[in-house]
Amino acid sequence: MPEQPKSKKLKREISSSYTNYSIAKGDEIVTLTKTPNSSEFFKDFIAPRKPVKLSLTETIIPLDKFTIDNLESTLDYHHDLQIEKKYQSGFGSGQKRVKFGLEKLIKEVKSGNDEFYLTTQYDFDDPDAVVVEEDEDEEEEQFQEEADDDDDDEEEEGITQGFSDNFSETSSIDFNNLRDDFEEEEDEEDISDPILDSELNLTKSEALVRLKDLYQSPLTNLIRAPEILPMIPSFFDKLIPQQINLWMGSSNKSSQQFVIDESDKTGLGLGKQLPGKLNGSSSGLHHDHADNLYVVVQGRKRFTLYSPADAFKLYTVGTIYRLFNSGIIDYEIDRQAPHWKHIRDDGAIVEEIIRWKLDKLTDKDSKEKSKLLKQLQWEIKQRNEMKGIKNDLDPPNFSRVPPSMLHLDEIENKEIRSKVEQFANSVFPGVLNLTSFKVWLEPGDMLYLPAGWFHEVSSFGDENNLGHIALNYWFIPPNTDSDNDCYSDSYWREDWEKTRRSLELIQNGKIELD
Repeated sequence: MPEQPKSKKLKREISSSYTNYSIAKGDEIVTLTKTPNSSEFFKDFIAPRKPVKLSLTETIIPLDKFTIDNLESTLDYHHDLQIEKKYQSGFGSGQKRVKFGLEKLIKEVKSGNDEFYLTTQYDFDDPDAVVVEEDEDEEEEQFQEEADDDDDDEEEEGITQGFSDNFSETSSIDFNNLRDDFEEEEDEEDISDPILDSELNLTKSEALVRLKDLYQSPLTNLIRAPEILPMIPSFFDKLIPQQINLWMGSSNKSSQQFVIDESDKTGLGLGKQLPGKLNGSSSGLHHDHADNLYVVVQGRKRFTLYSPADAFKLYTVGTIYRLFNSGIIDYEIDRQAPHWKHIRDDGAIVEEIIRWKLDKLTDKDSKEKSKLLKQLQWEIKQRNEMKGIKNDLDPPNFSRVPPSMLHLDEIENKEIRSKVEQFANSVFPGVLNLTSFKVWLEPGDMLYLPAGWFHEVSSFGDENNLGHIALNYWFIPPNTDSDNDCYSDSYWREDWEKTRRSLELIQNGKIELD
């Protein structure tokens, strides 16, 4: 039986910190058919952390621009992309990715090759790296010396810088890899990297990184085309945008038989294969650390949803450290997640928040500085204890529960279905009793999914085309209920101001994309 190291008492205490919307028996997901105003949408769905399906009469994007036949001309993107390869009949496992261009991917999708899937684009040069960089070691040593001597009022130069960390811990948006690229230069201005906004200390290189981070490849060239891809849908203007992504894959032409391997005592050979007559692929059951607006362009999608309140019953790969009322789930830094960094209830990395606070202190704030330095020392110490440890596990926010167990009713062979059910009750007790939503999305349909909601996404082609395509918008999750300002401090607002200014600069022709 998979270990869940917290005691039952502690499980109840941590689970009870989430008091927002959970699925009750008999509940059905709400479906909106008219575009809501932003205040109503925030009050009814974002604040209470409640998923909602949107089947609007007017789509927020021109769908035809993003279909498989028009995608190449719409995006006009000619660089390589990171492409996931199918592993154990599904995607999202964090396996090594391959690199090739959009034109080739479209050809593979059109041919019905279901071995490839376009997902979020991480650090391109080494998207799967888990090695801590040498310069991070040096900065941590420098910090350690200062933390030991902070009572002597030494200079804190270099302490509040972001550490370089290329490790991607989530299947989608990577909150443990945000803004580490934006280390400020404390020397004289680099002529090759001019400062574009002195008040924000915004350099050209940082502006470009922010733009490409917001409009993920291959969507980058649409930065100047809001009529094709709006940056923020009108009813989401209470939240801070984080990223826009394109998802694309294909269904195989031939149906695949659902099989089990009884010699595999730990997984029954289930992998991420899906039962049923429809031939599709699965993302695996997982949660994310950002609010998500998912827009289906082509094909069909089936979302199976579970509340964050059920987190301890869903057998996550990582050891849950804390469940926030926002739905954000933080993990222990241990062998299941050796490169994790603790996050707070709006997804911000705790170490970065400490550095941000340190940067705002004056010479008169010596006590507060000492307190913050000790907190930062403790955060770094936890990670240092895990240095050099590698694992072959899925990211910590994934569930160990195979997708087929979420769709038992679709296993046609009664004998196989009975064996899978017995296996589920033995290895993942209680999981079959959890209440869930199953939401089908057709082209033009959207799903709002708050951070922390567990979901398994099954992707299918349609009768005319084997490809399935979707767009999604990531937003910083709120940590207050106020629709005037739903964030408890200015950290994300200040960060967004740099991105907003970068957008302004490129739209005014002050900078150009590479």
